Amino acid sequence: MAAIVSNNSRLGLLSTDPNRYLQFAAYLIRCGIVRARLNFKSYLHGLRRLRPILWRAIFCWALGIILLVNDEVSSFDFRFQLRGDQPVDPGIVIIKMNPNEILSNYRLHGRLSSWKNVADLTDSFYWDPQVWKKLLVNILAQKPKAVGVTLFLMDHLSHESLTDQDLQLFFDRRVFWATQDASHESRGRALFSLPEGENTGGYDLLRDEDGVIRRFGPSNTSLPHLTERVAGISLQAGGSALINYRGGPHIWPRYTLSEVIEDKLPHDALKGKYVLIGADFNPNSQYLTPLGPDDRVSVMAQITDNLLANRWIKRAPTSLFTVLLLGLLIVCVILLLEYPQTVAAVFLLWILTLITALSIWIFDDFWVWTPVYSAAVQTMATWIVFLGYQANRYERKNQMLKQEQRNLQELEELKNNFISLISHDLKTPIAKSQAVIDRLMTGSVGGEAATGASITAELFSDLQLLHGFNDELHRYIQSILRLLRVESRDFELHITPGDINETVEDVVRQLQPLIQSKEHHLTLDLETLFTLEGDFTLLREVILNLVENAVKYTPAKGSIGIKSFEASNAVVIEVTDSGPGIPKSELTAVWRKFVRGKDQDLKSKGTGLGLYLVKYFIELHGGSVHLESEVGRGTKAIVRLPLERPLVPSSTSSPSTQPRSSTAADERSVGGAGQVGGYGVDGEAATGDKITIIGENREF
Repeated sequence: MAAIVSNNSRLGLLSTDPNRYLQFAAYLIRCGIVRARLNFKSYLHGLRRLRPILWRAIFCWALGIILLVNDEVSSFDFRFQLRGDQPVDPGIVIIKMNPNEILSNYRLHGRLSSWKNVADLTDSFYWDPQVWKKLLVNILAQKPKAVGVTLFLMDHLSHESLTDQDLQLFFDRRVFWATQDASHESRGRALFSLPEGENTGGYDLLRDEDGVIRRFGPSNTSLPHLTERVAGISLQAGGSALINYRGGPHIWPRYTLSEVIEDKLPHDALKGKYVLIGADFNPNSQYLTPLGPDDRVSVMAQITDNLLANRWIKRAPTSLFTVLLLGLLIVCVILLLEYPQTVAAVFLLWILTLITALSIWIFDDFWVWTPVYSAAVQTMATWIVFLGYQANRYERKNQMLKQEQRNLQELEELKNNFISLISHDLKTPIAKSQAVIDRLMTGSVGGEAATGASITAELFSDLQLLHGFNDELHRYIQSILRLLRVESRDFELHITPGDINETVEDVVRQLQPLIQSKEHHLTLDLETLFTLEGDFTLLREVILNLVENAVKYTPAKGSIGIKSFEASNAVVIEVTDSGPGIPKSELTAVWRKFVRGKDQDLKSKGTGLGLYLVKYFIELHGGSVHLESEVGRGTKAIVRLPLERPLVPSSTSSPSTQPRSSTAADERSVGGAGQVGGYGVDGEAATGDKITIIGENREF
C-alpha cells in the first residue's frame, strides 16, 4: 500500500504536501479566469457587431413607448365609431324636456315669443312647480325603480305654490336630484335635498385635456355621483373607469315631457325602470364624447348602463404593453434581417392586420382596449429604419463583391493567358510531330519511303494511331483557344449574308469519311431558305459540332437526319440521330463547359466544350438551341436563328440552289456508279453507308 501511495505521489495524482493542492487550485483558478476573459471578449465582440442593430432597435422601441402614451387619444375614440351601436340595458329610460314645452306653461308666457330670446338658458329655466308636479306624479304612478333628475335646480328657486303633500312627492326616496354641494350653507345645494343629502348626487362629468369625456370618476362633492344613486351601485373608491359607450343618443328609449304629463305613455312603460330626466336642448349641458357631441342626460345614461352591467372598458397596465411592443420589435427585426424585403413587408403587413383584428375583436366582445396605433407606427418605423440599415449592408456587400469580381477577373485573365501560352506552345511541337508522321506515312508499306526508309505494316498501323492521337490533341487545343477567344472582351461577330444550307452541305462533305466509316444512313431535307445574315464561321462551327456529335454517338449503321426550314420568321435547323439518347436529368448540364454525359463511354472522345460553344454562338446571333432526347430512342438538336432582314430566296442567287421537290423520285442514295463528290447516286457507297437527299439536287 505504501508503494502505491509513493508511486501516485511521484505521478502527482496523490500527494501529502498541501502546497501541491494549493498550486493545483491556483492553476484551476487561472484557467477559469482565462476562459472567462476569452468569453467576455467574445461577448464584447458580439456586442460590437450588434451595436448598430441595438441602437436602431432601441430608437424604434422608444418611439413606440412614446406613442403608447397618446394612443388612447388617437385610437380609443375611433374604436367606438368603428363598432357601431351595441345592446344596452333595457331598464334605462330617458325623459326629455323641450324648452318649447316649458315655455307653453311658463309664468312669463305672453312676454316671451320664443325660448331662443333667452340670453342664458340654464337648468333653472326648466323649473315650473306645477309642470314638475304633474311630471313626477305620472312617473311615480308607474312604479319605477329610481328617478334621476340630471338638471341642477338650485335651492333659491321658488316653490311656494307647492303644498306639504306636494313636497312629499318631491322628497320621494326614489327620486334623486343633481347637486353641486351637500352643505346647507352653500348655494350649490339642490332644491329638494334631504338633510343628509341622501336623495342627491353630483352631476359633474370628467373631461380629458381635449375636452372629451372618456372616464367616469367619483363626484367632486362628498356625495356619490347621481348615476351611482340611481343605479344603487358605487364605483370603487378613489378609482376611475373608461366609459363603454354603447352608441349615440338614439339608442335609449325616450319620451317627451308632453307625453308624460298628458299620460300618453304605454302601459307600464316605466315600471321597474331607471328613469333619467334631462333637457332636450341646453347649450350649457352639451358634452364631447368619443361618438361626437351629446347631452348630459345621455352621457349619464351611458354611465348608468356601465354601472348596472359592469361593462367598463378594461385596460392592461402600460408596462405589459411596453413588453409586448418589445416582443413585436424583436419579431420585426428578425424578419427584416433574415428574409428578403418583399417577404418581410408581407409578413409585417400580415402581423399588423392580425393585431388589428384581435384588438377589435377583444374590444367588441370582452371590452378590453389594446393599443394598435403605437404598434403600427413602431412597426413602420422599424421597417423604414432597418430598410436603410439593410441598404447600407447591401451597399457594403456590393462593394466587396465588386472588389472580389475585379480580383476574380484578374485571376481569370492570368489563367486564360497561361492556358493561351501553354496551348500556343503546344501547337508547335504537335505540328512538327504531325509533319514527321505524315512524311513517314507517305512511304508504301514494305517499300521505300520518300526518305529511303521502308515501313512495315505494323509500323504503318502505329503511325496511323499516332496520327489520330495528334489530331485529337490538336482539336482539343483548338477548342480551348476558341473558348478563350469567344470569352474575351474584344470578341466581335463578323456579319455576312449567306446560305445556311450550303454550310450544312459543306459540313457533310467534311464529315463524309467518318459517316462512311460507321456506315450511317444520312438523310438531308433542306428547304429553300431566305438569305441569312450572321457570322458563318461560327455558324459552321455550330452545325459541325451538332452533326459530329450525332455521328460520334450514334452506333454503327444508325440513322442521322438533318433538316432545315423556316417557321415564325426564323430559320430552323434540326439534327436528329438514333443514338442512345440523353437522360432528362442531364439535358441542362450538357450546355455547361467541360461537361459530358455520365453514360458516355471512353471510346467517344470529347472535350466537353462543343455544346457550350454551340449555345454561346447561337445566343450571340439572338437565336436559341435546345435538345429533345429520350433514352434508347435518340436525340434531336433544334436550332432557331431569326431572320433579321428577309431578302430574296437564296435559290435565285445561284443555279445550284434551285427549288427542291419533296417527291420520292428525287431521293438519292450514296454509292455505286455516278458518284459526285464522294457521294454515290442510286447505289451503295463503297463502305456500305447510305445518304438520302430530299429536295433539290446539289453537288457535293
